Amino acid sequence: MATTALIFVGHTKERIIESIRSVRSFSIDKIIMVVGEQESTGERKARGIAEELKKDLCAFFDVGITRIDKKDVMRAAQQITDLVRSEQASGSDVILNMSGSLRTFSIAAYIAGCITRSKMITAIPKYDKDDNEVGIEDIIALPPLPLNVIKDEQRRILAAIGEGVASLDDLILCLNPDIKKNSDAFPKERSRLSHHLKNFEEMGLIVKEKSGKNVRVQLTELGELLKM
Repeated sequence: MATTALIFVGHTKERIIESIRSVRSFSIDKIIMVVGEQESTGERKARGIAEELKKDLCAFFDVGITRIDKKDVMRAAQQITDLVRSEQASGSDVILNMSGSLRTFSIAAYIAGCITRSKMITAIPKYDKDDNEVGIEDIIALPPLPLNVIKDEQRRILAAIGEGVASLDDLILCLNPDIKKNSDAFPKERSRLSHHLKNFEEMGLIVKEKSGKNVRVQLTELGELLKM
């Protein structure tokens, strides 16, 4: 299977290059380098390194550069998750290489890796007696947390909530267009979905907001991530 490596670029070009050399067993054929979308002096440096790496690597790999949010970790995790799933949908395996990453990127990448069940690696730098970085001491595979707690039916409910529903009744009708409000099935479905929404709220996947006689339901950022 083809493998795409998402490489999170910080300020350590040599560490990134060595980390790529260290994972040849994954048969990588495509590299997407990830940099921040915000403007800053540090980010300009990272983008410069990404451009240098692209020139160095384009003879061996299909190389691209993409930008994600480097400040909002949950938004970044959503962006990375979308990117991973796009590669998976095209038939590629994905490995997240955080060896040269900024801390916020590492956190977001780990969240996305756990959600998409992707391979994840990072490097332990090697230093000389004067504390100068001189390479990589080891490459570590990061185990994903068991986040498969959302069943298919629960994902379907989260997806139906989408950008928000005005009431529980609206959610029922969205999930069951043919159900009638005066039918015996309607209160049963209401009870079932109420139970799911209570659990979702406890898990931090939704928020509820009273609006007149109704209660609006909205996904949180974590709910958005887990709905897919």
